[in-house]
Amino acid sequence: MKIKRIKIGLRPPGTIFREAGQILDRAEAGKRVSPQREWIYFSDVRAMSKVLTPRRLEILKAVRGHRPESIRALAGLVERDVKNVADDLALLASLGLVEMEVKDRSAGRKAPRVDYETLVLEVHL
Repeated sequence: MKIKRIKIGLRPPGTIFREAGQILDRAEAGKRVSPQREWIYFSDVRAMSKVLTPRRLEILKAVRGHRPESIRALAGLVERDVKNVADDLALLASLGLVEMEVKDRSAGRKAPRVDYETLVLEVHL
């Protein structure tokens, strides 16, 4: 399993757009643009805490530690309703924190996967 580190950062909203503009300017000028590391940015701690809740972090740990074969199995591990776990997984997958591996196409069964072992929080002042 390939291990990656995902960094989570806090930055004022304008900072992200300014940096994206600089990257686009470099690309349009024909200059080399280095690949960006895996980052997820939030505008403040409150926004981050609404997404990375204790229950969602518990899901990440359970997926990493137990590699459940289905969303239902994961819901059993974390002792939560399947629908709520599925909703949380959809959000975490949209952020790139979870990947959904297709286990049975005909049944639509998917297994959540976490292929990193560390989340790093970085706060820019």
